[in-house]
Amino acid sequence: MARAPLHEQGLNGRHGDKVYYTVNGITYVRTYVVPDHSAPSELQTMGWDRFYLANQFVKPLTKIFRLGFINYQTGMRSPAKVGLSKFLKTAFKEGEPEPVPSLLQVSGGDLTGMSEGSVEWKDEKTVLVKWQNNAGEGNAANRDKVSVLLYDTVKIRSFHCTEGNPRSMEMQEIPVSNPDRYRGNLHAYAFFTFKNPRNGKYEVSRTVYLGKV
Repeated sequence: MARAPLHEQGLNGRHGDKVYYTVNGITYVRTYVVPDHSAPSELQTMGWDRFYLANQFVKPLTKIFRLGFINYQTGMRSPAKVGLSKFLKTAFKEGEPEPVPSLLQVSGGDLTGMSEGSVEWKDEKTVLVKWQNNAGEGNAANRDKVSVLLYDTVKIRSFHCTEGNPRSMEMQEIPVSNPDRYRGNLHAYAFFTFKNPRNGKYEVSRTVYLGKV
């Protein structure tokens, strides 16, 4: 993968023996390689199956990945690709054909994460996430903003809140439309972020899995 020359900037897709991609207004090019699937090994077949399952699993999570892995974006490596790559590496237990929801990571970084997190239904239409304010522990601060993902991995439906309440508030509400369809099947994940007002750069914490409601 390399940056395309000036006269090829703006091209997309396959052109002859080259494939072009545009990221943030810059076009990159790579050589097209015809894959040989004539006699796949058992290991290859398992890898393809896992990739398909993982890709379907994370498809609705692009928006939350965009913030959670914001510091990982370089060239063609988008936050969504980072999220998929991490899920492929960690979410399949030995001998298990399906990915494990509790192993999903939707964020990554060195900011101190959530302490004593919990999740419950506040009322018929609202999920409530609570935590302990651990400002002063590590690099945690009251100003850090919480992001929460609720994900029904069976119906492939997600609800999320990004850059919500500050760490000091110790709670975040997330409304759920048609709650009876998802009640009991929503996996909850949370992380904190801090956006530096001087340079616009983010600090991000690792994901905490809170359980299912």
